Amino acid sequence: MRKRDIVLIQVRNPVGKSEPLPVLRVFDDMRMLRLKRAFFEDTLCQVAGIDGVDIKIAVAPPPRSVWARDAIANLTERFPQHRSFQTLTDRTEVIAQAVAPIDKRSAANLKYCLEAGYRNIVLMGGYIPTINPELIATAFHYLSKHPLILGPTIEGGCYLVGLRSDCAEAADLVSIGTDVSYKNSTEALRETGITWQEIELCYDVSHQEDLEFIVREINHFRFTGDEETAQCTEATLAEFIRETTVDGDSEGS
Repeated sequence: MRKRDIVLIQVRNPVGKSEPLPVLRVFDDMRMLRLKRAFFEDTLCQVAGIDGVDIKIAVAPPPRSVWARDAIANLTERFPQHRSFQTLTDRTEVIAQAVAPIDKRSAANLKYCLEAGYRNIVLMGGYIPTINPELIATAFHYLSKHPLILGPTIEGGCYLVGLRSDCAEAADLVSIGTDVSYKNSTEALRETGITWQEIELCYDVSHQEDLEFIVREINHFRFTGDEETAQCTEATLAEFIRETTVDGDSEGS
């Protein structure tokens, strides 16, 4: 019998020359590493809030797998009374992947979930800190009515792909994580006659404009009383401001 639902978070190379997207180089490499880890931890936090789904985290390059394990441990410690987080270790698997073209990784990850026997698969990027559990739950709801869903990004890519097991042939045709993922995916799907359903427009943080947008979005969350979303990202950015202030004071002394 097929297992029901799985979320697979695909985390790409966080720093370095092999970064496949337009460089998000607002800070030096070490700060970018800390910031993208915060993006990932916030993304995982939102995914962990979905009850009844298994979670896989596909990390490239393999040494970055420590991110995933640390994030799982941090969330389990941070929410000791929350049932979803108490079971996070048991329902989460970390998959270390060799660095490969990001579109090829998407196909490999979807096939991995199909071969493992899952019926409903949500594949998403690892740097979507303001995504919420309701949007992910909506993706699974759509899969009850449509065999394939796409979550487009503002730049023209895809931050999320939802695939049902009875549409396995689409696994090789769709991808996430680049600015042309949506274009490439939809063109390939049209050629084969496969239809899809879109969900809410979102973004995968990869450009400086995305970072500026996320700061405004976090401020809006706090203004409306949401103190939970993107806590790790907010805290890391606040640390950078404090560090910059201290460095500035030191230079001025």
